[in-house]
Amino acid sequence: MTRSEKIPLIRRPWFAFLSSMRFAVALLCVLAVASVIGTVLQQNQAPADYIVKFGPFWAKIFEFLGLYDVYASGWFVVIMLFLVLSTGLCLWRNVPPFWREMRSFRLKASKRSLAAMKNSALLESAVAPEVAARYFAVQGFAVKQSAREDGSVLVAAKKGAMNKWGYIFAHLAVIVICLGGLIDSNLLLKIGMLTGRIVPDDAAVFARDFKPQSVLGAGNLSFRGNVNLSEGQEADVVFLNADKGMLVQKLPFAVKLKKFNIDFYHTGMPSDFASELEITDKASGKRETHTVRVNHPYTLHGVTIYQASFADGGSDVAFKAWNLASASSSFADLKGRSMNTFPLNMGGEQKYTLELDQFASTNVEDMGRPSEKASDGLQGKINDVRSVRQDKKFTNLGPSIIYRLRDKAGQAVEFKNYMLPVKQEDGLFFVTGTRSGLEQQYRWLRIPADSKNNIDTFMAWRELMNDETLRRRTAAEAAQAAPEAVRAQFATAVENTLALFARGGYLELDRFVQTAVPENERDKMNGYFYQMLFAGARPILDEALKKQNLPPMDDEAHKRYLLAAMDAYTGLTEYPAPVLLQLDGFTEVRSSGLQMTKSPGASLVYLGSLLLVLGTVFMFYIREKRAWLLYEGGQIRFAMSSNRHERDLKTEFPAHLANLQQLAEDLNHDTPH
Repeated sequence: MTRSEKIPLIRRPWFAFLSSMRFAVALLCVLAVASVIGTVLQQNQAPADYIVKFGPFWAKIFEFLGLYDVYASGWFVVIMLFLVLSTGLCLWRNVPPFWREMRSFRLKASKRSLAAMKNSALLESAVAPEVAARYFAVQGFAVKQSAREDGSVLVAAKKGAMNKWGYIFAHLAVIVICLGGLIDSNLLLKIGMLTGRIVPDDAAVFARDFKPQSVLGAGNLSFRGNVNLSEGQEADVVFLNADKGMLVQKLPFAVKLKKFNIDFYHTGMPSDFASELEITDKASGKRETHTVRVNHPYTLHGVTIYQASFADGGSDVAFKAWNLASASSSFADLKGRSMNTFPLNMGGEQKYTLELDQFASTNVEDMGRPSEKASDGLQGKINDVRSVRQDKKFTNLGPSIIYRLRDKAGQAVEFKNYMLPVKQEDGLFFVTGTRSGLEQQYRWLRIPADSKNNIDTFMAWRELMNDETLRRRTAAEAAQAAPEAVRAQFATAVENTLALFARGGYLELDRFVQTAVPENERDKMNGYFYQMLFAGARPILDEALKKQNLPPMDDEAHKRYLLAAMDAYTGLTEYPAPVLLQLDGFTEVRSSGLQMTKSPGASLVYLGSLLLVLGTVFMFYIREKRAWLLYEGGQIRFAMSSNRHERDLKTEFPAHLANLQQLAEDLNHDTPH
């Protein structure tokens, strides 16, 4: 017989380690931290969303760690398996002695051990063993009387032995909850992927294009998938994120979105949204209509349908389009549908592809945040740096659309354009954000709105700024205020300044100063250029107002508009597109984001939670107490003990001792001497 066979299983080092409380607590701590991450960090979002939020470097690291689907990640599942193993071994080791302890009355208690207890005393009056046993039975104790070979008699009583069930229930609760989590953690799916039986598809777009090994049957044990439906659209599958691809999960029914309803608060934030669904059971062909809203799901065949989100479902949109290669203020009408791609012809030759993305009819932003604080919203990027307000002021900025322009080489620039002018401290502006990568923040172009909240005055001013004849005439008129001796030179300087600005805005003026002006005179020349530019551009703005049939502006409004217009003009010279698109109209179509889950493990989690509550009650509210009366050598030794809270016996022990003494005196009072 080998040495390992002689050592009991529960005494082997690996068994002691796996079943130790230290190991289980360490696993629970890791699970707790992971659960916090899974709660704080939105799970199962599009990869692009994580790249925007964390950047490409950290997004890859977090993806490698499985933080985007924590509860189904391999390491989380392994930890739960080890926790089940550890807790099960702990029960295996401790339940048998607990069971023996609960059944035991400790009838071998000796006189010395009883006398050594904190709560121990000799009865002054004799009470019969049968009477003492009856007394403790009346007090709710389980009693057992034992006559020993040496002639002594022991009356043993116990109460609250069910306290041990608290330990058992608490450990069973951990096992049951973890088993429920394992069932719902796609464990079988991961095993299928490891064995090659299930292969995620990273190329297919439509459900019909997925390969058979990427399609899961309706009998799958558990899943959590998403699908977006536009009004009138039907689906009988959902899509599951799996590794670096997707899987198609068949449903036992088909879902059709009949109508999507949404209500808003006065700020523009959604207060409630719901989907009116027509559900067709594949087995019976029965059709039913149900409304699913937030926190009010519907369950059929074990699959629960949740209202998860809403989005653009392919809205008809209209743009005003200005060809930036031309200075003309005239525009072309352009129509399209969001979530679709269109060719964009420039000069009769297709050079770009217009990819219309999400359209949003409402955009609620906190316009009370200062610009110094980083923000994912519009206000954090374009708010004036002088704003120091700390209060929150949620404002609906109105409709917006995201689109991309892609050239022949496949390079794309993303744009976000707001339809309505946005209120800033210095006026109203039409804003468009641009970025060349998802990891970048938007850079915002702000074009000032005129008194009719239109962009047309700025475009007319831009056209007039490029009119050489008008610039020459304006320069001559501006020179009339100069002394006659320098009038001609001043007119030429103003004309050249306007020409430089018309060519490239402030950037062209700066390049001229850096190359043509000595370094020690650049600051002075910058001031001169600004004065000449302002003097020449002001009357051109007046011409633009007349062209738009708008009344003249007062001095302060005129100055504020002109400064903003010159900033916008400079921004357009670096605008990363050959065309400026301004959203001008829309017909909205919404889609409903539905999440469908099949989680049979939820019942086990509920059962585990019940066991945990019971275990807590048994452990903390049921206290085990034991009492002994030993009749030996003409003395009666009374002792009591408790597995916890010995301080409770400070009052109970004297009370029982007094009751037994009184009971002995009352019974012996009638006994004849």
